[in-house]
Amino acid sequence: MRVRSRRAGVIAVAAGAAVVAIGATVMATAADPVAPEVTSATPAEAGHENEGKYTAADYVLNVHELNDDGEGMSTTIGPHTVYYSKTLHGTGTWTPAVVKFSVGRDSDAPTVFAYPVPEAGKGVDCVASGTEAAPLVRCETKVGRPASPA
Repeated sequence: MRVRSRRAGVIAVAAGAAVVAIGATVMATAADPVAPEVTSATPAEAGHENEGKYTAADYVLNVHELNDDGEGMSTTIGPHTVYYSKTLHGTGTWTPAVVKFSVGRDSDAPTVFAYPVPEAGKGVDCVASGTEAAPLVRCETKVGRPASPA
C-alpha cells in the first residue's frame, strides 16, 4: 500500500508540472504572436529581391504589412494566387515591422500567423497551406541573389 501511495504522489507531481509547463507555453505564445525569423539558404527569385512573396492556398489570404503602430498596407489574395509586394520595406515615410496573415473574405478577420519583416536587402517568401478552417502559413527570409562575376 505504501508503494502505491508514493507512486500516486509522483504521478500527481509530474502531471502538475506538465500542466504548468503547457500553461507557460500557451501564455508565452499569446504574449508574443510573431513567429521567429527563419532564414533560407536559397536566394530570392531573380527580379524579386527585397520583396515579399505571398502564395495563397485554396482559400482567400489577407496579407497585412504593418508598422509598430499597426498601420500599413493590406492585400487580399485569391485562392491559388502568388502576389509580390514591393512595399515589404516601406515607402519612405512608412516602414513595416511585421507581416500578419488572416483568412477569408473579411479583411478584419483574426490573425492566424505573423512574421517579422527582415532587414533591408532581404525578402520574405510565405506560403499558405491547410484549409480555411485550419490555415497554416510558413515564411522564410530570403537573401538577395549573389552578384554575378564581372
